[in-house]
Amino acid sequence: MATPLFLGLVGSVVAGFLVTVLLTGLVCEQAPRLGLLDRPTQARKVHRRVTPTGGGIAIAAGLAVGLGVLWGFWGPFPGAVQSLSFWGGAAIMLATGYWDDKHALDAKAKFAFQLGAAYLLLHSGTILPLSGGHADALSPDVVAGALPFSEALYIIPLSMLWIVGIINAVNLIDGLDGLATGIIGIAFLACAALFGVKGEIALTAVGIVMAGALVGFLPHNFKPATIFMGDSGSLLLGYLLAGYTLQGPLHTDPVLALLILPVLLGVPILDLLGVPILDTGTAIVRRFASARTIFAPDRRHVHHRLVDRGTEQGAVLTLYGVGAWFGSAAVLMGVLPAVWGYLLAGGTAVVAVVWAWRLGCLTPVPAAEGADAHSQPVGGLAENEIPVPVDIITTGDPASVGGDGASPEAVQDRSAGEPEADETPIAP
Repeated sequence: MATPLFLGLVGSVVAGFLVTVLLTGLVCEQAPRLGLLDRPTQARKVHRRVTPTGGGIAIAAGLAVGLGVLWGFWGPFPGAVQSLSFWGGAAIMLATGYWDDKHALDAKAKFAFQLGAAYLLLHSGTILPLSGGHADALSPDVVAGALPFSEALYIIPLSMLWIVGIINAVNLIDGLDGLATGIIGIAFLACAALFGVKGEIALTAVGIVMAGALVGFLPHNFKPATIFMGDSGSLLLGYLLAGYTLQGPLHTDPVLALLILPVLLGVPILDLLGVPILDTGTAIVRRFASARTIFAPDRRHVHHRLVDRGTEQGAVLTLYGVGAWFGSAAVLMGVLPAVWGYLLAGGTAVVAVVWAWRLGCLTPVPAAEGADAHSQPVGGLAENEIPVPVDIITTGDPASVGGDGASPEAVQDRSAGEPEADETPIAP
């Protein structure tokens, strides 16, 4: 019996990987026609070329195929993962992200859709383990009745806060080539390992398949990236991470179970999503200290500070290591006695905060950095747009590149000449 299940898992991972690889190339090729292009119109952006985006579509297809194959071999998934509400929320996040990639959705509207998706996730039976249980013990029909009214008053809003917070945390970490893809994949694998040592083998298989689809996207997304996952990827994956981490047991001690997840209000503490939560927590601290809205963009995220001290590839690989460190520590917290788990959580949190402070992530943002706070335009140039070569990385029709229909070679030839007096040259 074990052999067919293992072969089914391998087949599911391979299927998800291959579908993601193939469809990512197709999305990259069709991105100019679909209007899925990321323009480096803000100084805080690292890339300097117009690059296809919307890779989340290919990731979603890979996840669907991989999990579908797994379902065929293993049968229905455990807990809320088999609920239509769970996947309905995922569909909302995918559609919201796609629309934002193409038309630059308003932040308030995006937040409203996130709340809607979070509600569906709660309806599937997924809640924070504030009572010492975990989500797979609750079915959608039992959630309301299983929670006393007094508990529901804080468990439901805190669960909504967790879901929306993780969605936005993943969106924030998507700032360097390959960074979000690798960090999310590591988080899925770490969570799958924790569920595995707890005996939740089916949940472990789900996490491995999700990570396999991300591995299929990474060759296209690692520097130099030929395509970005976009909000269609970051919103979807943030939602899935928020839901997946609540599907199985974390620890028998309810307080330690919560410490494995992020401390409420974004304080950096050891969890399975260590790097995104650290990034979000430090962003909130420094923006409050600077008397700015917490949603204002700047260049003081952890990944930005690492790039300023080295190279982009070095920053990404460093954060891969940090993510693996957080994930490994979280697995240890899940199996250690409560006292040792508390010590490990506290020690790791202190190290994380000191590290962020040494990088300069907690210092107030200078007023000059606040100038780069406008959302990216869908087309044309914004007031704060950087004049960059229209050098689209794609294998699509050359006629679709650039507003004048010029080929990439012609555009590159024009951009390679001497800059005009009022133009600042930027390397492609």
